Amino acid sequence: MMIAGLMLAPTTAYAGQGKISMELLKAAFVVGGTGGKGTLTFDGKTYPLRIGGLSAGWQISLSKANLQGAVKNINQPSDIIGVYSAAGAGLAIAAGAKTAVMINDKGVTLELIGTQMGVDASLNLEGLSIKMR
Repeated sequence: MMIAGLMLAPTTAYAGQGKISMELLKAAFVVGGTGGKGTLTFDGKTYPLRIGGLSAGWQISLSKANLQGAVKNINQPSDIIGVYSAAGAGLAIAAGAKTAVMINDKGVTLELIGTQMGVDASLNLEGLSIKMR
């Protein structure tokens, strides 16, 4: 009877994890734009990404960021596609560290860390759009 119960028990599906790296350029004065490229590594394969975005709020920026990190709650490579949003505040002059956690509508979570060079003073809402190339 125990064996039958184990065979009938529902199996739990676990979402996978991947890695992401991206290079972003940002220019802003009140309204800003971000553009860049990146790479998703998932299940031993690499997928090129295109990244764009808009931000609005109090900000002045001309910066470049190199970020890398974990991609969580991903089941297939196309799950990375979507709009990721975050609210934030920051100040960077010259070079400094940058971190971000962003989630898209499919529940895919990006946990990013890296460096930023340039000037970036902001209190804003920001969104990044990630597409596969």
